[in-house]
Amino acid sequence: MQPIRALSALPLAAALMLAAHAEAGLVKLEIAKREVVADGASFGDAGPYEKLTGRAWFEVDPTLERNKAVFDIDRAPLNKAGKVEFSADMVILKPVDMELSSKTLFFEVNNRGRKISFGRMHDTASDASMNDPVAARDFGNGFLMKRGYVIAWVGWGADIAPGDSRLTVNFPVALEKNGRPVTERILTEFSDRNFNGGKPYSLSLSGGAAFKSYPAVSSDKKQAQAELYILPSDSPKPGAPEIPRGEAVPDDQWTLADCPDGWPGKPSAEHICLKDGFRNDRNYHLLYRATNSPVMGLGYLTTRDFVSFLRNDEKDAAGNANPVFGVKNALCQGISSSGMYLRDYLYHGFNVDEQERQVCEGMHIHVAGVQKLFLNYRFAQPNAFTQQHRERFVPDTNFPRQYAVRINPLTKVPDGILKRPKTDPKIIHTDTSNEFWQFRASLTGASEGGTMDFNESSKVRRYLISSLQHGGFKPDAPNHGIADKQCEQLTNATHPGPLLRALVVDLDEWVKKNTPPPEMRVPRIADHTLVTPAELKLPKIPGVTFEGLYNGSGDRDFGPRVTGNSGIIDLLIPQTKAVHKVLVPQVDAIGNDIAGIRHPFVEVPVATLLGWNTRTKDFGGPDLCDLLGSTIPLPKTRANAQATGDPRPSLEELYGSHDTYVEKIAEAAKKLQAERLMLPEDVDMVIRDAEASNVLR
Repeated sequence: MQPIRALSALPLAAALMLAAHAEAGLVKLEIAKREVVADGASFGDAGPYEKLTGRAWFEVDPTLERNKAVFDIDRAPLNKAGKVEFSADMVILKPVDMELSSKTLFFEVNNRGRKISFGRMHDTASDASMNDPVAARDFGNGFLMKRGYVIAWVGWGADIAPGDSRLTVNFPVALEKNGRPVTERILTEFSDRNFNGGKPYSLSLSGGAAFKSYPAVSSDKKQAQAELYILPSDSPKPGAPEIPRGEAVPDDQWTLADCPDGWPGKPSAEHICLKDGFRNDRNYHLLYRATNSPVMGLGYLTTRDFVSFLRNDEKDAAGNANPVFGVKNALCQGISSSGMYLRDYLYHGFNVDEQERQVCEGMHIHVAGVQKLFLNYRFAQPNAFTQQHRERFVPDTNFPRQYAVRINPLTKVPDGILKRPKTDPKIIHTDTSNEFWQFRASLTGASEGGTMDFNESSKVRRYLISSLQHGGFKPDAPNHGIADKQCEQLTNATHPGPLLRALVVDLDEWVKKNTPPPEMRVPRIADHTLVTPAELKLPKIPGVTFEGLYNGSGDRDFGPRVTGNSGIIDLLIPQTKAVHKVLVPQVDAIGNDIAGIRHPFVEVPVATLLGWNTRTKDFGGPDLCDLLGSTIPLPKTRANAQATGDPRPSLEELYGSHDTYVEKIAEAAKKLQAERLMLPEDVDMVIRDAEASNVLR
């Protein structure tokens, strides 16, 4: 490898003075390290890849309309040119020889500072080094690289703490006119998500070491206006948008202190100490006055200006060359909270840069459900994500919910996520079954009253990945969640990779050739494949607890300073303005989703595969078990089924032999290939997996 030319050590301001011009946006791209990955192995026709690690520096004019959508940007300190300065970590994976690239940028919105696309697209193992991929095993099947994509990431979350190669940022703090940091009273929550199956006495106010805390204004609880409440669940039963008010924890049972070894610990404005320790079957709501709120919405501008620079500019303002200059197209992917980020990014109008150029031409938004992100707020908490059991204080489902513009039934004003035809991207939106139970995915395409299906924007294709859970890694075996004891059933390890890879190819062809993707495959009210949980025809499987619980939804009032998914939250426990009817996919006689794209292992089942699971009593059961699904094997013989009272068909009745099972898997996989929903190499892989299984051996 050639040594990297030393970059100027001058401060940013001095570097800008040397530049011929200083445009707003990305002003300096600093490459600190360059290394060939995978021991120089070739990835198809693209050849070897190299990884560039460094930092991107930005400055933006807060008075421009495109930037005013960033909440509190008017409270950020300015440099001498009247601009707001900030920076973010960045990583680029590119062919060593850019002439061998496909000239397409595949930009992933990182998830909590982590690079997670390889887990879905490359079938990497959970113990692979995805945050700092270097070795061959870190790249799994190399799908994106074999297609010649330039793959890139940039930091956006100001709550991300350094460590484990997480992508971090340096954003200014919002200030009062007197120059002091703004303060507000906020709510944060602790649950088994933070306890790892243990019983800790002390936690950082962020809940974990990977995230920065908003310090309290004082470690004195009275000065910090601090209150702590305990409750068994954030959801009422039956499901509704309201959040139950817990019981106040007595003042002598907790304090703002760091006490990892037990009570009383050392006073701390960034920690909480609970005298008897935190319980896995309880949630804890802490209300307190916080300080040091970064201008979180700048995280949308790091994506906008980083991607725009890589697509358009030969050099930065400091004279450094764009290392991937010549890319022509940009596909952007967001998974889970990062998908919610992209929905909000589009809604606020950030997919067009300051020169009126479109940023992302295509987007794959995966497992976001109907939700948007808690980011463009003062004291935002983008790490929190609502589900039936916890963190339901998050602002996420207020109007608009659909991509297409429609009339807000409360205000009678039209709005939508896509309302800028010249710069809105083409979107493939995929949800698993889990998002219908936990992330209210039915509301992406159905009315709030659950009475009708909406027409979709011509720029959007939505798909249900039937009967799968929110996430997971292909090599992982099913388990019982946190500490292997959180969930009643084994988790659902069916991996969506073969379906997602085909859809990314479809998105690529839609962007480059205007070839329409396959027709949408989602459950619908009209054909009775989208129903209320009470109407679910789930077989009565022995040992399975089903109480029809789901994450309730509604339009909620967070106070007068919140509008358009931005602002300052005054009503920390929001008030419900209107209730939504949440619907879920109807199931077949096995218990698997009828509608959607059915993976061959769903179409030709050996188990009931559910997108949801139930918590054990010690973890707050019978609430839903986080974002995890269930695997409930089918009985092998009819005699086995009769002995246990299982109404489902047995494997012998369905297939008779292992060879017949493999033949049916092959038939299902080839049918998906013909429909452009599975690639030939994945058809072969699925058939090999079926052949290697012990089904009816």
